[in-house]
Amino acid sequence: MPRFSALTWRILGFNALALIVLTGGVILVRYQGRVIAFNLACPHENTALRWKQGNAKFECSKHNSRYTPDGKFIDGRATRNMDRLPITRDGANIVVDLSRMIKSDEKSAEWAASVVAV
Repeated sequence: MPRFSALTWRILGFNALALIVLTGGVILVRYQGRVIAFNLACPHENTALRWKQGNAKFECSKHNSRYTPDGKFIDGRATRNMDRLPITRDGANIVVDLSRMIKSDEKSAEWAASVVAV
């Protein structure tokens, strides 16, 4: 992860299945009226995840784990959803807290709540 404590993005009008922004080890996804921040690494063995536009899924090239645009595990060797980062909205900005990750198998309610409406 980068040495910043938080990253801030300006919300832009965008209509598509998913808007994916990769920066500083963070995947920022705008999907179905929500913004979610993920760790770039697959939770299985920390390999960088890739967005596959053709099938609208994240995939790990190392062991073929696949995830929905909102980070839910579909199949492969991983055993949990993509790790999320705490996210808040400050006016027209999205702020991502880089100081910790939220793992779905350890804090499922916090993981589910780590989204902001846009």
